[in-house]
Amino acid sequence: MSRKIYAVLLVSFVTLAFLFGLLCNHFYQKPDIENKSAFSKAQELTFDALEVRPQNIKVSQKYIGYVIPIHEVFVEPFINGFIENIYVKGGEIVKKDDVLVILKQDEYKAALASAYADVLKAEADYKNKESYFKRIQKADKAVSAADLENAEAAYLASGAVFEQAKAGYELAKVNYDYTLIRAPITGVVGDVSLTKGNYVSPSTSALLNIVQYSPIRVVFSISDEEYLEELKKKKPFIDEKIKIELPNGEIFQNEGVFRYTDNTLDKATNSMAVYADFKNIGKVLTPNSYVTVWCEKTLKNAVAVSKGVVDIEDKANFVYIIRKGVLNKVPVEILGSKENEFILKNTFEKGDEIVLEHVEPSDLNKKAVKKEKA
Repeated sequence: MSRKIYAVLLVSFVTLAFLFGLLCNHFYQKPDIENKSAFSKAQELTFDALEVRPQNIKVSQKYIGYVIPIHEVFVEPFINGFIENIYVKGGEIVKKDDVLVILKQDEYKAALASAYADVLKAEADYKNKESYFKRIQKADKAVSAADLENAEAAYLASGAVFEQAKAGYELAKVNYDYTLIRAPITGVVGDVSLTKGNYVSPSTSALLNIVQYSPIRVVFSISDEEYLEELKKKKPFIDEKIKIELPNGEIFQNEGVFRYTDNTLDKATNSMAVYADFKNIGKVLTPNSYVTVWCEKTLKNAVAVSKGVVDIEDKANFVYIIRKGVLNKVPVEILGSKENEFILKNTFEKGDEIVLEHVEPSDLNKKAVKKEKA
């Protein structure tokens, strides 16, 4: 074989060997890389998870409340007398100072006239004694000291009688005015079972009662923990709407205005009474009736999660999250609840995903990913 042919064969052999090596590398090394990638993925945990999406969430807390009047008065007579006229019926709305009942006035009218006469008489005597005393004061050298002293004493005594007569007149006038029994407040009159000619006195039972219907007050109780949370605010319930659900399920049209809390805690229930006032047009809210109170507020920048996702522990509450591809357990603050959800304060980082299923403690700090939807 010639040297030239031998060289051609050698080059051909080397070329074939190189090509064969490339083919082997393609068919055997590439699958190895893929196996390594598959193995790596097998080490990652997968969970059902939900991406954190903060929002403003409206929540309502339910309480049982009862209705009481802000003002209720029992109208009683201040003097003795016979009823002469009755100007009101049960269920009527009266205004403050309206005349409700008149007692027979003859006796008190006469007493007032007599007292007025006593005032005129005492006034005349007083002016006479005053004039005489001033005259003899000017004639000091012509009048004895005893006469001057007697004149002064008579003058002062007549002044006292005059003042006493005026006080007697004022008392007689007050008694006379008491014959007109007036409404002390604006409100609705209760049962009126009076009869003309009845004799009444301060020792008898009340003639009738009047209840203020608008505004009216609703009382409900919050827990001691809720009370402490309200104290942290500039004013309790400043960020909440107080609404009422009526016994028939309807929501009362007017919202309540917080007035105050009680000054003591109820030992039996560890609760604090809260008082709120409502405009009660149409007398929809009736004293002594029970209603459902809803305290509604909007939690800003909050996160809603299923209650089963939150681990309730003695010292804190936690959720499991996937953060930057790693499983973590983080503490959370519960702001409120809504049906089957807890509302959490947004202390999460952008991109966090809350794990929705059971997590073994041994899985913490391992690589984790959200399950892909089928």
